[in-house]
Amino acid sequence: MAHTVISATLPALGAFVAGVFIGAVVTLHHRSLPPLGLILGLVLVAAYVMGLRVLGRNRTLALSGVLGVLVTQMVLSAGLGGSFVVVAEPLGYGLTLGVVVIALVVLAWPKLPSAARYDGARPTREGD
Repeated sequence: MAHTVISATLPALGAFVAGVFIGAVVTLHHRSLPPLGLILGLVLVAAYVMGLRVLGRNRTLALSGVLGVLVTQMVLSAGLGGSFVVVAEPLGYGLTLGVVVIALVVLAWPKLPSAARYDGARPTREGD
């Protein structure tokens, strides 16, 4: 029983920690070359969350990864007017809303079919 709990939570914890790292990198560099830094950051987040969604059997890995990104963004942008990292301007809003939109699309996407369905074999009935 304990082994099952550990094997279920350890990948989610790893995805969260990696999401914190990716969130820190994207948040710190989204204003580096406007708007290219924002675009590249959102592409990185989308690739990360989509990769977790494909690798995971369910949405848990993708959810924990995107929560890591969002928690990092919220910690680095604490305050009413934003901080020096995420300024309350179009790039800052684009970063925060972009990650939320990416998360909603990837997490709401229907379950992907398994690779076994693409092997070219036709299903047969018993007795054929």
